[in-house]
Amino acid sequence: MALRKDGMKDRHWNAISASSGIHIYPDEDFTLNKLIEKGMVAHVAICEEVGEKASKEFFIEKSLTKMKKEWQGLNFLLPRFKNTSTCTISGFDDAIAILDEHIVTAQAMQFSPFKKPFEDEIEAWCSVLMVVSDTLEEWIKCQKSWMYLQPIFDSPDIMKQLPTETKRFKGVDNKWRFVLGQCQEDPSILLNCSRDGLKDSFQESNKNLEIVQKGLADYLEKKRSNFARFYFLSNDELLEILS
Repeated sequence: MALRKDGMKDRHWNAISASSGIHIYPDEDFTLNKLIEKGMVAHVAICEEVGEKASKEFFIEKSLTKMKKEWQGLNFLLPRFKNTSTCTISGFDDAIAILDEHIVTAQAMQFSPFKKPFEDEIEAWCSVLMVVSDTLEEWIKCQKSWMYLQPIFDSPDIMKQLPTETKRFKGVDNKWRFVLGQCQEDPSILLNCSRDGLKDSFQESNKNLEIVQKGLADYLEKKRSNFARFYFLSNDELLEILS
């Protein structure tokens, strides 16, 4: 029973042979009687120990395979944004839920005493998941700001009034359109969110959008100070009037 555990590999048979001093390997004539004849009954404890180890390692291997398979077919939905030539991302709720689950599972594997044969793969997978999680978080944050600011800085009057902010926003806008263009070629969430440098790019874009929003807020505050009745309007209403 110990030797029939799922996950018995060459390394496990070699370990049993080395510990017991009896060479065994499952060939066509591999039977329980032959094991008994070779004296393996005296080494049952070794068989149980190695069999249990093989089973635990096999569980890790299956879990890694299962996690990677679950990302297949997880794609962004890419609805067109208003009257622009670009789009936004949606349909990532399932990916966020899977990310949370997979990160917990992968981090637990890092502390498993049976991780040795898959240590490099576990570390690499953990790194990918963390990058995907961080990138998606920055991406969603950037999208929220970009969607709000894009119609504003599409107005010639606002562009004329806020040239510095317009230039900064256009830099972000160009990056956005390039990244979303890549998504349209292949909408895989895992592929896109694990692209080298994308997390840093979105972090930089978010910093620039914060500066743009501050400049816009200062501009609106100045307009309100010039005409007190503007204080009764929301930012969106005031922008509609000013543009």
